Formats: sequence, structure tokens, C-alpha cells
Amino acid sequence: MAEKKLTSIDIESYTVISTGINVLLSIIMSIIIVGLFAVAVPNSIGVMAYLIPTIIFGTMISNIFLAFTEGYLYNILSSKFGFIKLDIDEEYIKKISTRETALIVGCISLIITLIIYLAFSLIIPLFLSSLMTILMYGSQTNLAAALYQIMFLISNPLFIAIGILGSVIIVTVFTLLATYIYNILASSERGILVKLTTEDKFTQLESITPFNFAIAIGAICLILNIILGIILVISGVPIFNALVDILMSFVTGFISSYIIAVFYNFLAPKLGKLKVELN
Repeated sequence: MAEKKLTSIDIESYTVISTGINVLLSIIMSIIIVGLFAVAVPNSIGVMAYLIPTIIFGTMISNIFLAFTEGYLYNILSSKFGFIKLDIDEEYIKKISTRETALIVGCISLIITLIIYLAFSLIIPLFLSSLMTILMYGSQTNLAAALYQIMFLISNPLFIAIGILGSVIIVTVFTLLATYIYNILASSERGILVKLTTEDKFTQLESITPFNFAIAIGAICLILNIILGIILVISGVPIFNALVDILMSFVTGFISSYIIAVFYNFLAPKLGKLKVELN
């Protein structure tokens, strides 16, 4: 077993492979969405079909921004807050450092949230203001009043600060719990199997074993949602609803993780494998 530090991420390879995977996922999801709408609303298939390229293109553009920003921020922040450490035994990831992972993911989440908020804070008020004017002319005063309340909340500094800090704290805490849960699972031989090769200074991710990856991520989603379900039940949510959410979290976590691993193994030889520096 050898402890490795994730000293940097190759931004180009991370952006390309991440975008490729998410574009394939968006194709599947857009077809499902259009199919559901076509069933629910007769004769809408022609109109809804136009949504497919919109969803795919939107996914591609947003993922390029997110992946590039995540990789760039990791390379900057990791040198200041500490590198994520991985204990790798041949092809088996036995441990992931909890503190560094949670801290870096939390900081990246904070910065990206602020960037997205600043971008949308310029667009959303203009859109809502125009929509509110149209509703007033159409005598839809109740809807216009509701939009005004939304604009008030969006522009309220206290609401903004609580929303951003709350989301970042949740991301950080859940990342900390997720890595801790993974380390427990990995100690019981239920961790992730990967095939790595070395090329110059970079380590390449050749492939991911889909079933192990899906079981690990699905189990993490299950345990985290059990914790969340207990909190919701205590706050008054019906137990049946909480149990359904817990079960669905495992199913969706398992299926989505399995598909991501399969897509990675399919696309990596074509688009380029993920490259990182491990020292």
C-alpha cells in the first residue's frame, strides 16, 4: 500500500472526459424527458423534440465551465489547504483523506456558487421585472405580487448570505461524511477498483470497474440519506416518504455511478484518459 498525494489535475483531460460523459448522460435524460412529455401531452412530440439539442448543448457549455473551473481551483487551493491523499494498493483505492477532501470541495463549491450567483443576479432580476410588467398589464396582480416577493428575496443580502453559506456548509459536511463512509467500506473490501498507468509525470486513469464503483457510491448515498431521513422524520416528514427517498437514493446512486463508469471506459480511449499528478 502506498500513500499518494493528488498534487494536480490535468485541466484539459479532466474537462474533455467530464464533458463527454455528461453529454452522453444528457442525451439519455433528454430522450426520457421528451418521451414522458409526449406520453403526458398528446401531439407534443414534434415540439418537445426541439428540447433535445437545447438540453445537450446547455449541458456541454455548463460542464465545460464547471469542469475547467473545478480543475483550476483544485490546482490552486490544494497547494494552500493540503493535497488530497489516496492510499492505493495496486488497483484498489483503500483510503481517501477526509479533512483535505472536504475542505477543498467546500472551498471550490463556495467559489463556483459565488460566480454563478453573480452571473444570475444580473440576468434574473431583469427577466422577472419584465415578466412582472407583462403580468400587470394582463391584470394578473397575484402572480405579479408573488414575483415581487421572489425579487425581494433574491436581492436580500441576508437571504443571499444564508443561502450561499448554508449550501457550502452542507456540501462540506456531506463530503466529509462521504469520504469517512468510503474509508469504512474500503476497509471491508468494498472500495473502488481502478486501472492506473504512468506517462511522464502524469498518472492516467485507464479504466474504472463499474460494479465496484456503483456499489461504493450507492452505499454512500444510502447511508447519507438514512442520516438525512432521520432528520426529516424528526422534523415531521412521514416515515414512508423518508423510506422511499432512502431507497431511491441507493437505486439512483448505483445506476448513475455504474453508467458513469461504463461511459468513462467507453470514452477514455477516444477522447483521452484523465491525467493527474500523484506523488
